[in-house]
Amino acid sequence: MIKLTPPKITPYWLNEDRKLCDIVAHNKILGDLTLNTKYYPDVTERFITELRNKDEKILGYELFSFEDFSNDLFGYSIRVNPELRQKGLRLGELLRLSSIIEMFENKINKLKIYSKDTAIYFHSKYKFEPSITSFKDRDEALNSIINNPQTGMEKFIQSARQLLEKIKQHEEPELQRESIKEANKITKGYIEKALETKQGSEIYPFSYGMGMELTKDTVIKNKDFYNTLFQNHGIDYKI
Repeated sequence: MIKLTPPKITPYWLNEDRKLCDIVAHNKILGDLTLNTKYYPDVTERFITELRNKDEKILGYELFSFEDFSNDLFGYSIRVNPELRQKGLRLGELLRLSSIIEMFENKINKLKIYSKDTAIYFHSKYKFEPSITSFKDRDEALNSIINNPQTGMEKFIQSARQLLEKIKQHEEPELQRESIKEANKITKGYIEKALETKQGSEIYPFSYGMGMELTKDTVIKNKDFYNTLFQNHGIDYKI
């Protein structure tokens, strides 16, 4: 049985609301791992979570920031060392769980990212949903769906085609903005259907990146899913 270790939560500065989380996790192959979060000294005020093994070697990291104008976190990137990818070690998953702990300890409403095309299904597995905000990303997502006529996706392909036609025929700003909401809804349904096949990224790839988000309400709704993942990684934490 894996020993469970609670995260260590500390204020970023004395008398400040922001909290940083240090985590001890366990991997059946790599042994004990640590995730340490600290200020990242660059031109923007960002933070970095470094994932290390027992020999203090960095295995991966995530960069993120607290958004001053909203109660959100923005995740810039998750990186796992190339030689450790596709080996079933779930290190990317561990970094994602770390950001969810940061999210809850800081009472964040929303974790936002911009996903590259090849990572959309990775983030979707952890309940991130499309949050497209630009017309270009909207059109690229719809075209990705239309240009991949796979069996079982006819409903989404038809909806994407109809929406794209409406977008081309009506240039009114209000309709253009409203169409982004429709595109997010279509893309979300498409991704959920693709994930049922367990081969989403291979059979239903996207050709362009998109904004995605994970809300506090979504995490709470799926708390059993996340709590099981925490336990699997040896983290004594519950939503």
